[in-house]
Amino acid sequence: MEMQHHIQLTPDHVEGNEGIGRYVLLPGDPSRAERIARSFEEVEVRENPRGFHAYLGKLAASEEKGPVEVLAIPTGIGSASTEVVVRELLACGARRLLRVGSCGTGTPSIRPGQVVIATGAVRDEATTYSYAPEGFPAVAHPEAVAALTEGARRAGLADETFCGLCHSKASLYGREFGHGPAGERNLEYVAWLRRCGVVASEMEASALFVLASTVEQEVVSVAGSAGAAQCQAGAVLAVFARDDSHMEFDAKTAQLAEERAIRVALEGVRVWAEKDR
Repeated sequence: MEMQHHIQLTPDHVEGNEGIGRYVLLPGDPSRAERIARSFEEVEVRENPRGFHAYLGKLAASEEKGPVEVLAIPTGIGSASTEVVVRELLACGARRLLRVGSCGTGTPSIRPGQVVIATGAVRDEATTYSYAPEGFPAVAHPEAVAALTEGARRAGLADETFCGLCHSKASLYGREFGHGPAGERNLEYVAWLRRCGVVASEMEASALFVLASTVEQEVVSVAGSAGAAQCQAGAVLAVFARDDSHMEFDAKTAQLAEERAIRVALEGVRVWAEKDR
């Protein structure tokens, strides 16, 4: 089996779950991948010189269903790094992909410490234009959104979890925080998105959604079963701060948000696996 150059994984590392493959959890932060893996059983760690350390394991489910085979691996920061990791995972046969990230929000009803399930993303980056033309939507798969929504309920976090569109940007300090000579224009753009109903701002979801949507895959009816052939991707985001925080936020609140997002993600994967089975 051919090993992928950057993530140093082969199809053997991704296979499982009766042909569907491992459910892959994709934080940006390498330390978050390790924290996610603390909930796994029978963990195997594959260290990587580029920092893409992979954690293979099993997620306990109900006795009658059996465990779910999972993989946690970081993407790094931004769409370009995410493209490398996700593209190589797809080449290995991964077809269930879940970003577990962080975000800011400008929506008054959403507070730091809470969680956002992304239904789609504004493509405010350059990477995905190498895959799809302007106007092509970056959307989460509806099965992933449904599984994460039910996962939030099972985790007891329905009141702390929101669904909505996110903004995936290429520039953190310039675009979101208005640094540099185009700062005023960038802040106006972010405010415009907020008026359009975008509830969160982050840096990786659009790349994941577009790559998952454009990989060659089977198209099935609503009545049909997608099986292993169909690629499905979702994203759950920990709300660290307000959009205008300039990276000044309360560490305890951010930790709470991350813990909640991980719980929603893990319960969501369990639901996802139940639906697939």
